[in-house]
Amino acid sequence: MSSHVTMARSYAQLCGIATALDVVGDRWTLLVLRDLLLGPLRFGHLAEGLPGIGTNTLTARLKHLEALGVLHRRLLPLPDRATVYELTAYGRELEPILLALGRWGTKSMGSLPPDVASRSRWLVSGMLAFHDDTQRVARPTTWELRLSDGPFTVRAEGTSLAITAGAPDHADLVLTTDDETLHQLLTRRLTPAEAVTTGAVTLDGDASGLPRLIRLFAFPTLEA
Repeated sequence: MSSHVTMARSYAQLCGIATALDVVGDRWTLLVLRDLLLGPLRFGHLAEGLPGIGTNTLTARLKHLEALGVLHRRLLPLPDRATVYELTAYGRELEPILLALGRWGTKSMGSLPPDVASRSRWLVSGMLAFHDDTQRVARPTTWELRLSDGPFTVRAEGTSLAITAGAPDHADLVLTTDDETLHQLLTRRLTPAEAVTTGAVTLDGDASGLPRLIRLFAFPTLEA
């Protein structure tokens, strides 16, 4: 981590909140960090997941965060040989802050217009934010979510939860659906039985794992 923040525009205040904003307060920065919560991404995938950001702006944000030790670049081994961006341990400390900010912001989402952008990765990040850590699984369980933007892995053990982008080597249940159906399940507007009966969800594996997955989350119901 960097012990000194140098920015063209700084609040220049002896305050932890002001200094944090010097590091992550620029437009798009928190959204870059949000998308890296679920694992490393290539530059192009980051850009695709941030509709409206310009290439120059994304480059500037990544350079800024890398210079301050919040993220770093890593070269993937063969056959990929691609460069990915991922959070450092210092950057990972922002995870509970980002998730808390997401929970707070969700209270105002009911007033958003219906045509706003949506991505599977954002919904899955919300699953981290609204994990109900009072819920315990009887045995370690792995789910694979096949959503609109690709697969994601959910692992639960006891009251702990981990979610990452990509498919697992093995899943107790593979769930294939679209983002809207998953959101309806998470907000209890659709029951697992209804989703399966109507074909909105297809399952491969232990079907009892679907209601057990949904119980792990306490999503609010959005109101306008």
